[in-house]
Amino acid sequence: MNNILTRLSVLTLILSPTLAQAQTSTTEFDYISGGFQYTALSHEFTTSHYFYDNTHGTTVADSMAGAYLKGSWNFAHRLYVAGKVELSKRNQVSLTHQIAGIGFYQPFSPSLSLFSTVGIANLNLKQGESIGNKDKKYSDSGAGADIGLRLLLLDNWMIEPSFRFEQLDEKYNEYRVGNVFNVSNNMKIEANFSYATIDKYSMTNYQLGIRYAF
Repeated sequence: MNNILTRLSVLTLILSPTLAQAQTSTTEFDYISGGFQYTALSHEFTTSHYFYDNTHGTTVADSMAGAYLKGSWNFAHRLYVAGKVELSKRNQVSLTHQIAGIGFYQPFSPSLSLFSTVGIANLNLKQGESIGNKDKKYSDSGAGADIGLRLLLLDNWMIEPSFRFEQLDEKYNEYRVGNVFNVSNNMKIEANFSYATIDKYSMTNYQLGIRYAF
């Protein structure tokens, strides 16, 4: 136990100067990021015709895994364009969520900024032929908007709570908490959590990735 504590103490001393120099900015909207995501589905989702195998009388998936990619470009004073693609898949079922828009941010202090984005969104859920029902598919596009905060808790840790609304065939609501940890001035680690609802269905999404700021 003492050896473990000693090693952790040494590691902390080694990393401390680097983390102290790598400070996060709440007005940093020039970046690209991506990584792994895991999606847990509600009971209503897993028993719907998209995930239920009529032939065997069982659900084919209660969770999915995939990847995400997103980016932002601060092209003018406090204005940015942003986009995101999220893809999850399991057992011939795929779920894709795409977002693109233009946004505005307002800093209130060095450690707090407000941001908002408006644009378009697409949600696509597809079931393969191997699940008893042939090629069941949901796809719709519509307007979307989000609003959120960037709050600097520590020099190297920023959180991004936000709410997103999309007007699809059914209303889509998403509650998200993003975490950004600085490794260097350009490299960050992202750890994101979100909960989304559409009609009677819901899903919880976990993301872990890397962000590069430019």
